[in-house]
Amino acid sequence: MKLFLLPFLLIFSCVSIAQNSIYTFDGSIINIPPSAFVNDARQYPKNSDFSLQVYHPMSSEQGDRAALVTIKNMAAGKRFFQAEHVMAVLADGARHTPISTVSKLVLEGQQTATLTLEFGRHDYPIVSVYTSEKLK
Repeated sequence: MKLFLLPFLLIFSCVSIAQNSIYTFDGSIINIPPSAFVNDARQYPKNSDFSLQVYHPMSSEQGDRAALVTIKNMAAGKRFFQAEHVMAVLADGARHTPISTVSKLVLEGQQTATLTLEFGRHDYPIVSVYTSEKLK
């Protein structure tokens, strides 16, 4: 019985691993400002005191898009980071807020944090990530 179970478990675990998204960093792109694309839908990130220090777009083979971002609370006091504080622009000009974020991320005044934000499955890669700071 054990000899039958072992190959079955190995095959099952290989299938499970293949279904999970594995992100790789996208090749470097020229810094494309969000204003380079028409924003007819007038989609903007929620106003905040967060500054995007740096971002690195990532993709999976299945087309899942994410970004490793470093954000900084520019305020003197504590702020709560929400997904709506960040927006990504895709190569087709579409704008998206993250579909996942660390729940209730609290940043003290002038504190910096690095986290991965997922933007869902899309045909086009991320070309820009920004906060409301870029709009001021």
